[in-house]
Amino acid sequence: MAFLHRLGYYLGGFSIGLVLLFFIFNGKRTQCHYGPQARVIDNLGKKEWVSLVDLPSSIQLDSLGIRKILQPARVDFGSSDTQRDSCKIYTIKNEKGVFRLENCSTKVTIQDYKPLP
Repeated sequence: MAFLHRLGYYLGGFSIGLVLLFFIFNGKRTQCHYGPQARVIDNLGKKEWVSLVDLPSSIQLDSLGIRKILQPARVDFGSSDTQRDSCKIYTIKNEKGVFRLENCSTKVTIQDYKPLP
């Protein structure tokens, strides 16, 4: 079989596979979090939040408030304690301030909050 025939069969099968994948994953929230930053933010967003400190009235701990905290946030791994066995401690920075969070298996506890000037 000539090379052009094999190439045609390959491209035909490949395009059919792409169309099938498009219809399978269309409309679904398929996400891949490969980096450590995205995995930590995604993990924190799925848990119940509890605060040990007084937060300003502009920060709410409902699902929308947590999304507002996490969506623009960056994890500071240099000041985080990720080597603990039980609950890891993460420092999260966003435009509202710096949060020190304890990430356990079922809940996230805000241990410290420092507003930005």
